[in-house]
Order: sequence, then C-alpha cells, then structure tokens
Amino acid sequence: MDSSILQHRNIQRTKQKLKMTASRLVDHHVNLAVTGLSGSGKTAFITSLVNQLLEANEEANLPFFNVVREARLVGVKRDVQPNLTFRRFAYEDAMISLTNLEPVWPLSTKGISQVRLKVKYKKSSGVSKYLTKDATLTLDITDYPGEWLLDLPLLDMSYEQWIEHCSSELEDPLRAKLAKPFIDAISKLKLEESGDELALKNIADLYAQYLASCQENGFQLLQPGRFILPGELNGAPALHFFPLIFTDNSESKLNLKHVQKGSNIDLLISRFEHYKARVVQPFFQEHFRKFDRQVILVDCLSALNNGYNCYQDLQKAIDWILGSFQYGSSSILNRLFQPKIDKLVFAASKADHITPDQQRNLVKLLESMLRNARKKIQFKGVQTESTAIASIRASKSGSSELDGANIQVLQGQDENGNTITLFPGEVPQCCPPPNFWTSQKFEFPKFSPPKLGASYSLPHIRMDQVLDFLLADKLA
Repeated sequence: MDSSILQHRNIQRTKQKLKMTASRLVDHHVNLAVTGLSGSGKTAFITSLVNQLLEANEEANLPFFNVVREARLVGVKRDVQPNLTFRRFAYEDAMISLTNLEPVWPLSTKGISQVRLKVKYKKSSGVSKYLTKDATLTLDITDYPGEWLLDLPLLDMSYEQWIEHCSSELEDPLRAKLAKPFIDAISKLKLEESGDELALKNIADLYAQYLASCQENGFQLLQPGRFILPGELNGAPALHFFPLIFTDNSESKLNLKHVQKGSNIDLLISRFEHYKARVVQPFFQEHFRKFDRQVILVDCLSALNNGYNCYQDLQKAIDWILGSFQYGSSSILNRLFQPKIDKLVFAASKADHITPDQQRNLVKLLESMLRNARKKIQFKGVQTESTAIASIRASKSGSSELDGANIQVLQGQDENGNTITLFPGEVPQCCPPPNFWTSQKFEFPKFSPPKLGASYSLPHIRMDQVLDFLLADKLA
C-alpha cells in the first residue's frame, strides 16, 4: 500500500479521533474549560496551572496535590494541541513577561486558545497498577472569552425580546448616559426606508463604543460579545446590527412582525438572526458539549470597587454563563457521546489582594453571589468547590500595629513599581445594600507581578487544591 495514503489528512484526523475515543473510554482524558469575564484572570490562571504541573517535580509548592505529595508524578510535558484551528495558548510568552527583571502581567487572550498536557504518573490502586508501570492522563485546557459566552442566551431570544432586554438595561442611569450618542443616532434612522448599509454600520459602531464604555465602567453583562471582542468578524456586516431603543415610547411601538422587505428594520432583524444561526449556534455546538470539567473565575473584588450596580451586573452575567453549559454526572457513554461537566470550581480570583484573615469572607461573598445557580447545579449531581485563589501571588502578608492593636497587612508593588504596605480593608460576606456605597467605597489595590529572581516556579494561593479537586480522581 502506498505509504502516502496513510499520511492523508483525513486518515490522520480519523486516527486522532480514534485515539481520543479510546482515551476517553478508559477515562484517561480530561477536557477542562476555563471561563470568566474580562479581568477575572483567565490568562494568569492557565499560565499558573501549566507552570505548577511542569514544575511539580522541581520547585512548585503543591502540598495539597495528592499525586505530588505521594511522589507518584513521573513528569508532565506539553503536547501538540488537538484543535489546529485554535490559537496556541501563549504560555512561553506569558512566562517571559513574568520572569523579566521588571515583570509585567501577560497580555489577555482575545479569542479561543488551547493547550494540551501529558501527565505521566504511577497508579496508586486498581488492577492496572500491576499491569502497567506508568499511566498517562491527557489534559486539554481551553480558554474562552467570557464575552462570547454571554451570547449563548441570545439563542432563546427573538429580536423583539432582545430589544426589551437591552431597554431594561438602560434603567441604570450610568448605562443610559453612556448610550446617549447611540440612541440619538437611532432616532435619525429612517426605519422603513430601503436598507442603508453605511448608516447601519455607523450606528453599530456607536453601539460597540457604548458596550466598550460600559465595560470600562465595570459592567459585565454586554451583548453581543463579539462587539467587544470581534475576532475574525472584525469589520464584517454580520456585526452591523443593534437593538432599536427609543427614548420616545410612541416610536418604540413598532410592528416587528410585518416589516418591509429590504428595509432598515428588515436588515437589522435578519442580521440578528444570522448572528445567532451562523456565529453563536455553531460556537455552542462545536465547543460547549465537549467539556468534562470547568473552572469559573470571578473577580469579586473589582466588582466591589465598581459599586452596587456593577456587582449586581456581574452576578447576573455569571448566572447567564452557567446556564450555557451542560451539567451532570458523566457515565462512560456520556463521556463518549454527550459529555457533561461533572466537576466545577468556582474561584474568587486575586485573593492576594486581601489579607489572609479576609479570604474566608471572600469565599462566602462568592457563594452568596452563586447561591441559586449552585443549587441547581448540585441537584444534577455535579461536584462543586468554592475557593479563593491567587493564580500568581503578587503580595506578601505580615502584621503591623495600628492604635496599639496588631493588624494584618499586605506588602507588594503598585502599578508604578513602588513598594506599598497597606491594610486593604474588610471583605463583606454578602453584597451590601445599595445605600452602603453612598457613604463608603471599596478600594482593593492592584499589584504588579512579583519578581521571581532565579525561580521559575510561580508563587500562588491554593492552586494545588484546585488541581487536586480537578484531577486527583483521574490520577489515582
């Protein structure tokens, strides 16, 4: 047989799928989704997770990761990623940024990225312990922009329902102020006239600017997500649509079920439906039904800094994200044909921005935010864990004296590289009432990355516990 036939792309792809199927059948494959909204720390988390595994037998501090504590981890290496259409997660670039003499935080990812690791370990139990010397777990880690995840609920909305949702968002005074240029432009659009693509593009650009301004002011529930991170759709007519929002109630009572074909309204509706059918739906079908485990990162501290409305907006956004995934215990057949997430970590990020005595409060704050959604997930048999982490610890804790009493303080470098020592304040165990923010504000600090010196292992808080929860049962 001609050997070139065996190298054909389709044959190689089939062989790869067969290997993955065999691996899933024997439970030696984990497909991990790392999700979170902008600023939650996804890039830092994945960089740290990869770093902890690669350095586990060298310098990494992982006392609560069983396979390391029991000296059963043989080694970890990066492997060729399975999906060749995804961006390669830039781990090496991130480490260069963090190991510079003047370290900087790695750049956030702007689209989907992926990394595959091979984890070789010694079995601790079972028949296979005696049949094979070592076993290997394949770990695929995929990073998805949280902004794109917020588009998934659009699949259950009509254009008219989306307008109602967007209009309700403008009950917030700050949102209404930021939306004014966009709404003013809509009032000048001749809706029933023949479609004007340039006019629609210009207003869509104003809508995108409105969403970007909302994000800068701490809001998280922003749709469509591709208006924030367009990816390959940058400049495409698929993004030249927007919700018809009017300040005049009489104008808003449009009959959207009977519109003139080819009119501006018709184009807006058709592009909204195109976006759902050709952008959102394929994205969901191709990616979101393949995950076994998930980490959801939540930046509770920034939400507190930004005020009550932004905090509530974040809580709503997380509820929307959780509704987009399939949760439930995974049998062998489910793993092969309809995988479902069976372990889920809720992680409050940036735990190094508060003193150790406040980290328990941070977990309670996170749990209060997720209370309703978590109940539904646990009812479906999913194991969940809530924790407070620092993917890359940028501060050190100590004590100081204030008015004759000892208090815990943090020391680190601010964004300008100056050493600062401070008590960042107390973390509430649940969301304070709206009137709290009128008399008091939260101001949790921002730190520059730590200087690692000769070390190549990233300092962290509780990354070993996260790894153990996610992988310990697969590495037994």
